[in-house]
Amino acid sequence: MNYGLYLSAAGVITNLHRQDVLANNLANVNTVGFKPDTVYTRQRLPQRQEAALPIKPHWLLEQLGGGQAANPTFLSFRQGNLLETGNDLDLAIDGDGFLVVSATSGTGNESIRLTRDGRLTLNANGELILAATGMRVLDVNDQPIRLDGAAKVEIKSTGEVIQDGQVRATIQITSPADPSRLTKVGDNLLRLSSSGPIERAPAGGRLLQGHLEASAVDPIMTLNAMISATKAAQANIKMMQYHDHIMGQAVNTLGRVA
Repeated sequence: MNYGLYLSAAGVITNLHRQDVLANNLANVNTVGFKPDTVYTRQRLPQRQEAALPIKPHWLLEQLGGGQAANPTFLSFRQGNLLETGNDLDLAIDGDGFLVVSATSGTGNESIRLTRDGRLTLNANGELILAATGMRVLDVNDQPIRLDGAAKVEIKSTGEVIQDGQVRATIQITSPADPSRLTKVGDNLLRLSSSGPIERAPAGGRLLQGHLEASAVDPIMTLNAMISATKAAQANIKMMQYHDHIMGQAVNTLGRVA
C-alpha cells in the first residue's frame, strides 16, 4: 500500500471525527446546562509498530510516523452563564455538582442519572420532575420529592425545599469522585459508569432558584475549530487524490513494457 495514502486516510478519518463532535456541540449551543465534548488528537505509531508486523523497520517510514489519530473525547465541565428566569421551579447550580434524577429502569447506579438541566415542574402526583424528560428529581435519600402544587415553593441554596414554612425535602446535589467516568446517555443526562461502584459525595455548588445555566459551548471558538477540521479533512482528501494519480502514472507509464 502507498504509505502516503495511508497517512492521508488517517488524517481524513480523524478530522471527520472532529467535525462530528464539534457539530454536536454547535447543535447544543442553546441547550440548558449542556456540557461540550472536547476532541484530542495524537500522532499514530508507524504501521509496522501499530500492527506488530514482523518486517524490518524502514528508517524514513519510521520518521514519518503513522499520521494523525483521535484520542477518546472528554467531557468539559466548565460552567455556562447563569441566566435569571424568575420561575420558582427553575434551578441553576453555581459551582460543581449535578441534580440527581431517577431513570425508569435499573437499580443502584443503573437507575441514577445526573444533569445540570434545572428546568423543573410538577407531575400529576405532585412529584418534582425534569420538564424535558419527566424523570423524577431525587432528595438526599434517593427518594422522589412531593410538593403541594398550590403552595409557593422556596428553594434554599443548600437544596432545602420549603412550603408553608416547613422543609418538605432537600434536593440532592452530588459530585462523583471521578467525573471522567460519567457517560452521556442523551436528553442532556449523564450516567454513572457501570464498570464499578462510584461514590457520590455532596457537591460544593449552591442552588440558585429562578435561574438556569446556559450551554457551556463557546459558539465562536467551536465554529473556528469546525472550519479548521473541515479544511484539514479537505487537504487530506486532496493528498489522497494526488497519491492516486501518482499510482496511476506509475502503472500506466513506468510499468509499461517496451
